[in-house]
Amino acid sequence: MGAAVLVTGLLLIVAGLVSARIPGGASFARPGISASPRRSAETEGGDPAAGVFAFARRGSNPVRAFILSPIHPATWHANGAILLGLFVGVLGAATVTSLASAGLSVLLAGIGLIFVAAAIEVARIVARIERWRVFAGEHVRPPAHAYQPLRGAGFVAMLRAEFMDESRWRDVVYTAINLPLTVIEFVVVLVVWASALYLLTSPIWYDAANGGHVDLGPLSGHDILAVTLRALLGLGLLPVAASLSQVVIALHRGVVAGLLCTSEARELRRQVEALKRSRSDVMDAEASELHRIERDLHDGAQQRLVALTIDLGRASERLDEDPAVARQLILEGQQQAHEALAEIRQLVRGIAPSILLDRGLAAALESIVGRGPVATSLVSELPPGARFDTAVERAAYFVVTEALANVAKHSGAGHAEVRLRVSVPPSSRLVVEVRDDGAGGARLQAGGGLAGLASRIAAVDGTFSASSPAGGPTVVRAEIPLA
Repeated sequence: MGAAVLVTGLLLIVAGLVSARIPGGASFARPGISASPRRSAETEGGDPAAGVFAFARRGSNPVRAFILSPIHPATWHANGAILLGLFVGVLGAATVTSLASAGLSVLLAGIGLIFVAAAIEVARIVARIERWRVFAGEHVRPPAHAYQPLRGAGFVAMLRAEFMDESRWRDVVYTAINLPLTVIEFVVVLVVWASALYLLTSPIWYDAANGGHVDLGPLSGHDILAVTLRALLGLGLLPVAASLSQVVIALHRGVVAGLLCTSEARELRRQVEALKRSRSDVMDAEASELHRIERDLHDGAQQRLVALTIDLGRASERLDEDPAVARQLILEGQQQAHEALAEIRQLVRGIAPSILLDRGLAAALESIVGRGPVATSLVSELPPGARFDTAVERAAYFVVTEALANVAKHSGAGHAEVRLRVSVPPSSRLVVEVRDDGAGGARLQAGGGLAGLASRIAAVDGTFSASSPAGGPTVVRAEIPLA
């Protein structure tokens, strides 16, 4: 019992010394990540809507914050997170270990990769639960680290994304170290809380119920002094236990933030790299587009205008000698002019059709789905008259027109379908899909047509994917953020 009293005293001293601050810049009686200045100001000002325990949130005085920490909501968020963490840690580690062991044991049989991939994905689910668990009740949550997408990629690309993605392996590492961490956290917190409640309630179960058979050492007596000391010691351990719960979960937040989340600096570096790539892609796409316009003008409208000039020159030479032939040449020249004008209009329509600017994306796509050599239907889930930013509509229109052109040239499809919808909040995106029943086999390769579409979508911070197994069907999908 003397050792227990000594340990309790040391805990009280340590808690008193550090009660003013824990990781994240918050007092023990506050969450590990402090609230926004506005919210803090409202709480400090005594907003009646702050709740029954609003007084416990006023932690400007570290001593008062330490004393009131047992009734602070952050304490019970921490206790709930620690309790849940034990189950998540045990079940997650057991599932991942079982799947990984099964996969490695039959790896040479060919199906082992499926079990290993399942173990990695289970670790990813554990990581998602853990990010939610440790930041429950917090006003600021760091974003999760980015994963390489699996959807829409070919088999080799999907394997590369699954087994060579750093973020997925960080999830696996976290799942492995999370089991001992959660067990230690649970045991330590449970022992301190149990000790506090054990002593605090001893007047009920020990003195009133005559628990003389339990040896409490120097505090075993039933006199008023022993009863008071036990109760005061238990009462003093309550804020220690509460502070310890907050410290433990705050330290665990640091582990989660380091392994499962992206830091602000890392996210800024990723965004800068993405902007560099998208700028380069946009410049390449614009150069390719200018080259296409130049080629179309040279091979189409320019040739017809040259032929028109020749026909008009021949007509002027024969106008007096043979009016009938001259009239025929003039009519042919007129036809050449009409065809050149039609080609120029088609070229302009490919850049930015007036119907897209005037009536929106759905109407513009309705005007083109029926003109191609492949029967195409449009399925739009957009509200009638829905309009988006000009850049969004142009990017979506470009994807659809180029994808349908690829269908007509390479797929051998008999039918194609264009789908439009807006994904549900909070991440509202315009989702564009072009499907065909062709032979498939399309690949997202550098310098190819699909790579150009991906570059155009990346320029508006969107995502692009293409699924085209041998034998079809081919699905081209673009998601463009709306805000």
